[in-house]
Amino acid sequence: MKATDFLTIDDLRARAKKRIPKLAFDYLDGGAGNEANIARNRQGFTDIVLCPEYMRDVTERNQKVTIFGHTYDAPIGVSPVGLANLIWPKVDTYLATMARERNIPYTLSAVSTSSIEQIAEIAPDHAWFQLYVPGQEYICFELLKRAKATGMNVLVVTVDIPIPSRRLRDLRNDFTMPFKMTPKNIWDIARKPNWALATLVNGKPRFENMAPYIDDAAAGKSLNAAQALQVSPKLDKDLMRRIRADWDGPMLIKGALSAKSAETAKRIGADGIIVSNHGGRQLDSAPSTIEALPRVVEAAGDGMTIMLDSGVRTGSDIIKAFCLGAEFVFSGRSFVFGVGALGEAGGQHVLDMFATEVDITLAQIGCTTMAELNSDYLWDS
Repeated sequence: MKATDFLTIDDLRARAKKRIPKLAFDYLDGGAGNEANIARNRQGFTDIVLCPEYMRDVTERNQKVTIFGHTYDAPIGVSPVGLANLIWPKVDTYLATMARERNIPYTLSAVSTSSIEQIAEIAPDHAWFQLYVPGQEYICFELLKRAKATGMNVLVVTVDIPIPSRRLRDLRNDFTMPFKMTPKNIWDIARKPNWALATLVNGKPRFENMAPYIDDAAAGKSLNAAQALQVSPKLDKDLMRRIRADWDGPMLIKGALSAKSAETAKRIGADGIIVSNHGGRQLDSAPSTIEALPRVVEAAGDGMTIMLDSGVRTGSDIIKAFCLGAEFVFSGRSFVFGVGALGEAGGQHVLDMFATEVDITLAQIGCTTMAELNSDYLWDS
């Protein structure tokens, strides 16, 4: 099958589901509780209607966006995805390479299956670092030291995991790392020969960044390590201020959904916020990010850069977010679905789809640049 046979992210998701073992696919695709928040993210975008304006010259259109002094060629970047190389081997390096070649940001998860040093070498000017703050505080500052040493400039601090969430798909699958080799799992992996061969060649995934600190991470017992290394119920304002003081470049807070959280982020000295509900993976009754966005924008005021992720699947989603005040947008699952469906070329295809849909939508609503977008382009119902 050709990449052009896949016209939507849902098309790619369906193809990826056929190529990836169920335990790994469900780990990526699933959410917290009854997964209502995943559905709410999509419904939130669907409920917003754009207002087209015609009789305008839209011959020349440009979707470049400048963030923290870097002008990117598209208004979307890659969100952090932990344990990505489990979903498809070399996802991290494929997407980091794509980000460098296509001039968009790639956000490396602290619990990625590729190291800070490896990704910084691949995409030195495009790699951002996403930090989870583990209960063992010293690990946090060790990771910051390593990220700074590689020249990574933008820090993304995820704040929405005080304790592990309850993800029912993983519980029903009895998901562990390494996989339990039950007859059911053996049969499932045998029916996914491309994944099995690629995993055999590249080796079992482990949390490369955490291996120096946690024996389980070094041994590849990734699920247990992940839960321990992503969670801190003690992540308060004082700790955030110390992280801020330790990082020289732009620092973003990822996971803020309310006006109060936005105000706190501003007080601790953050340069911006990524409005996010972790892709619906933490709290099934949380608001969609697109409905939370205007509150965060208003509370943050001038001087903070506001971005968004969670639920973004089309170019029109990106346009809607910009109309409501976002200055950049990210997606994680979309790009990983692309690699799961098409291999190395999948990330490029996803970005092509987003860029094409953004361009078409700009023309259809009578707009020529991302900077022009505002609430005037939303249908007032």
